[in-house]
Amino acid sequence: MGWANWLLLGDLGQQLDIHEVRDQVERLQIERDLANWDIRKIREVADELLELELRHGLLVRLLIRKGLITAEEYAGLIAAARATNSKE
Repeated sequence: MGWANWLLLGDLGQQLDIHEVRDQVERLQIERDLANWDIRKIREVADELLELELRHGLLVRLLIRKGLITAEEYAGLIAAARATNSKE
């Protein structure tokens, strides 16, 4: 924003400047946090995700085998969740 807005808008200009600086600081913090991710951490998260996906698949198969949910019902739930996420 700068001096021109401060002179023209006074307090409001200062508030806008403060908000802009806070946004910049937040973006820099996010970039720093992302830069601190190393290969080891990425692999750990990837391994954990794979384990969760395997367990999820086993759980869904068990529920279907026991007749608690059908494959069609499950597919419908997944489609509905994807539709909801794509709208956001």
